Amino acid sequence: MEIGKTLYVANRKEWRDWLKKNHDKEKEIWLIYYKKISKKPRIPYDDAVEEALCFGWIDSILKSIDEEKYAQRFTPRRLKSNLSELNRKRIVNLIANKKMTSHGLKAVEKTFKC
Repeated sequence: MEIGKTLYVANRKEWRDWLKKNHDKEKEIWLIYYKKISKKPRIPYDDAVEEALCFGWIDSILKSIDEEKYAQRFTPRRLKSNLSELNRKRIVNLIANKKMTSHGLKAVEKTFKC
């Protein structure tokens, strides 16, 4: 699979802002992560996944770009797809902390009976 449209964000807020504007318009985005050796700011992986879940998106394929960076594919979650145990725990926590959006809740309502 080829890397499609990419996005670099330095922090959780920038990623959430992008998701807020684009979660219902885009079919995928490849989030750029700089490796620690680059010393460039980067969103922590767990933060990226949690924010994606808030909008009904999930992470998947990881691809190396070069020595400094790699990309991870994020897409809207299919309604009938399974959730990993870790993502189930993340979602329970996100719901408890009122971080989930209505779109994110809809994406998991059958699993969690929200």
